[in-house]
Amino acid sequence: MKTLFYFGILLFAFAMGFWSCQSNPLDIDISNSDVTIEYLSFEKELQKSTIGSPLILEELSKTYGTFPQDFVESILQIGPVDNPQSWQVVSEFATDSQTVTSLNAIAEVHHPNRNTYHKTLTEALQRYHYHFPEENLPRVITMHSGFNFSVFPYNKDHIAIGLDYFLGTEHPVTLQLDANLFPQYMKDKMKPEYVPYSAIRGWLLIKNQEHYDNKNLLSTLIYWGKIMYIMDACFPNKEDAMKMDYTAQDIAWCEANERSIWIELSQSETIYQNKRFEIEKWTAEGPFTAAADVPQDSPARLGIWMGWQIVRDYMEKNREITLEQLLEDRDYLKMLNTYKPG
Repeated sequence: MKTLFYFGILLFAFAMGFWSCQSNPLDIDISNSDVTIEYLSFEKELQKSTIGSPLILEELSKTYGTFPQDFVESILQIGPVDNPQSWQVVSEFATDSQTVTSLNAIAEVHHPNRNTYHKTLTEALQRYHYHFPEENLPRVITMHSGFNFSVFPYNKDHIAIGLDYFLGTEHPVTLQLDANLFPQYMKDKMKPEYVPYSAIRGWLLIKNQEHYDNKNLLSTLIYWGKIMYIMDACFPNKEDAMKMDYTAQDIAWCEANERSIWIELSQSETIYQNKRFEIEKWTAEGPFTAAADVPQDSPARLGIWMGWQIVRDYMEKNREITLEQLLEDRDYLKMLNTYKPG
């Protein structure tokens, strides 16, 4: 009898352990991954006296590839990268007192945390590689963007992170930003802990934009839901708040109001809306979600959160579907019809 009792305990423990392992199919083992990621710090180049040299492009290109062109032409928006006068303007930007203050702040806030960032980003990209083994992974380049971009992933081959955007909501540099250009809801997101999550999310959006139909609100929500589900795959054990650049209170609000949000969103004149400005009411940054009948104590981008829940429900009920298949699938009604609000 005692043997049967212990056998029953062991069988129960095995079953519970098996169920636990199966409860999150995205929590894969990456302990043996051989994927490595290259990390570069372009903000340090701005502090070198040679930054304005006519030969600087050739030197920087050896290390940073095409990124110097992105930095000069698209991030700082100065002019042609091969024009020596452009680099003179870069030099003036680098030596400006406000830039120097920001560069010092970047060194103070971020450089001691580099190993933490790198570990989180590397593990996220290793997980991504597990699901998309044929795809190339990016280099990660940090920079001072002149407060123009928090993440600049327009090139699939690299993720450029504007560390000036993540100094902290209460950091003196952040507090001094013009409130007309940087309202409080933007400053609230300028937290160092958001760095890895904002970087991967921005890269995923650009990398997978070919899968975005841009037909109506439904297709937009499902596209965002797919991106956020891949964020789940990259960060399976991290809080939802971090993946959305939300606070814990924002997530709690969404969960408490999910059914009410869905009732408002699921009306046919809403979910099939194809006007850009109407779609952006549900997806754009702001102090709250500016859609009709959504209260102003809501967090912004409720449509993205709802799209995420729709895709999560769909994948929970169809665990055999791979992430590659999910991205390719454009049967939005099929996904929508599986969703049951909490």
